[in-house]
Amino acid sequence: MAPNKLAELPPELLSQVTDYLESASSIAKLGTTSKSLHAFVEKDAWKGFCRTRFPTTAPQTDYGQAYSHTARTLTSLSQAFDRRAFIARYIEPRGEVTAFPQGTKLERWTRPRGQTIGFIPHLDVYEDVSSTRREEHLAFSAGAEVCLGQTSRRKSSEKTTWTTYKPHSASEGRDDVTSLHLVRPEGGGKSKREIIIGTANGDLQLVTLPSGSSDDQKVAITYFTTQGLPVRSSSLYQRPGQPAILAASLGDSKIALYQIDREQRKIAPSSEMTLKPILRADGNPSTQHRAWSTTMLSSSLLAAGVGPSTEPIHIYPITESGISRDALRKFSLNIDGDKVDNGPSSPAGMMSSVYTIVPLTSSSDSSSSNVFLSGAYDGIVRLHDLRSSRDSEQSYIDPADDSAIYSILPRGQEKLLTGTSRHNLLKVFDLRIGKKCYDYRNASKAGRRDLDSDDEAPDFNIFLRSNEPPGQGNRGWQRNRTKESSVYSLASSSADSPYIYAGLENAIMSLAFTEILDDHPDSTFFDPWSSRIDKKLASSSRTVIEREVLSLAMYDQGSNMSLRVQRSPGETWQFWRSTAQKTRGRLDERWKSSAETGI
Repeated sequence: MAPNKLAELPPELLSQVTDYLESASSIAKLGTTSKSLHAFVEKDAWKGFCRTRFPTTAPQTDYGQAYSHTARTLTSLSQAFDRRAFIARYIEPRGEVTAFPQGTKLERWTRPRGQTIGFIPHLDVYEDVSSTRREEHLAFSAGAEVCLGQTSRRKSSEKTTWTTYKPHSASEGRDDVTSLHLVRPEGGGKSKREIIIGTANGDLQLVTLPSGSSDDQKVAITYFTTQGLPVRSSSLYQRPGQPAILAASLGDSKIALYQIDREQRKIAPSSEMTLKPILRADGNPSTQHRAWSTTMLSSSLLAAGVGPSTEPIHIYPITESGISRDALRKFSLNIDGDKVDNGPSSPAGMMSSVYTIVPLTSSSDSSSSNVFLSGAYDGIVRLHDLRSSRDSEQSYIDPADDSAIYSILPRGQEKLLTGTSRHNLLKVFDLRIGKKCYDYRNASKAGRRDLDSDDEAPDFNIFLRSNEPPGQGNRGWQRNRTKESSVYSLASSSADSPYIYAGLENAIMSLAFTEILDDHPDSTFFDPWSSRIDKKLASSSRTVIEREVLSLAMYDQGSNMSLRVQRSPGETWQFWRSTAQKTRGRLDERWKSSAETGI
């Protein structure tokens, strides 16, 4: 149909036509054919493209940004994930740091000291988005201290400020942070920053920190009563128009609910219950049974990961009278008999522990509570549906590694990232079955056939530790940190953010999913980068500082388990310049085979 005929169609029919366009370039070209089609593309087509091609990762809330920018972010991110293109760096407070409760300015942040092992970080992050900027708020724990980074991203500019908080009397080890949440501001207020901190010493507090522009530099604290029990885990439920609810696991078996009231100095639990211990073969309660995780699935449902148990997932209803003492439902895992953690006294294959539970929503802004993911001791991630009579609907298994699952981060219903208990291992599973809603190869000049020849398994593992020789790359405490670690926590501000943060022993790692050789990266987050060997192009520190970039290793989970290692940015640039035929493969140009590395 000619463009002038298309322009005569009503928007409803035009939307059905553009739904068949598979690439963003096709949408853009349609908008250049006439003024009326340009208006339609800007008003409706880009929005439809985002929600049709990225149904579970596109933001459902209109933040005032042009949907053409949203489409650019989503398509660039999808391509980077499919090509396994990312830039990894350690992050820490840098520059001038404001330290509370004193409010003093530090020229340099120093990591916690005095412990034989490194700190175990907890993470939280969210993003404020408007038509002109994106402001990311990141918090992570470092022993008894909390570090907060605020990154403001505007067109072609980025600025990060750092704040820390550590109580006067806190000491490493005894008062280590065991749970951490950023409280989202209500009504767009930005003068105060609120964090909820739980500690190994039994403190649970809502801490309000002043902003840098505020005249009042006092720290306000609201205390949640815990009876001195250590805070094992917690979950904060926040939804617009609903009161915030905090669920905390105290000690080994108590779960308490708190209604957040900023006007109170001390808040007692609105409801609490104690897990019923399982009985051993001799009829006595098991002393090893405990709650490992608590997760608010909705304002009326709480999930608890427990163990060792034959049913390590408990779902508890929350009513007006509080949390029920009896579980609404319990899930078993059908554990392999060769992989148990309950000791020799219990029947083999009967018990396990669940360390993390995460809701899996149908869209980026959904509050659905029926579907969730669990990570267990046996190294398997399971998908559960409360509407089904089955214990699990789907399992995600790495045939080569059965390390326990400590952390889970879904990216909509497209990708699933999991952190394991050994080898700094981050596992990436593709949740999509059959044809993808969006495939960047449909817009490639090389065509699908050329790129399919170098196809890879959809699931892969990344080792979150640098493969650089000692003395190269990161300096200072980052170089000396523990090489072997669990991936304790994972966080991202949204499913359409290219930044993923991982909490390792003694360190926080940032993974920015972007292609370092892309001449036109997503300008919302990145600038083009050029190596210092190319004097004609100016490098940009907003994208990457070469000496900070880590070279990580990865391998496929399928039958082809060959190891690959990332080239450094400079090495990648030289490799691309020396390549006679500039034909892009299925993987990012930074990856080289183990044969090239000598591993």
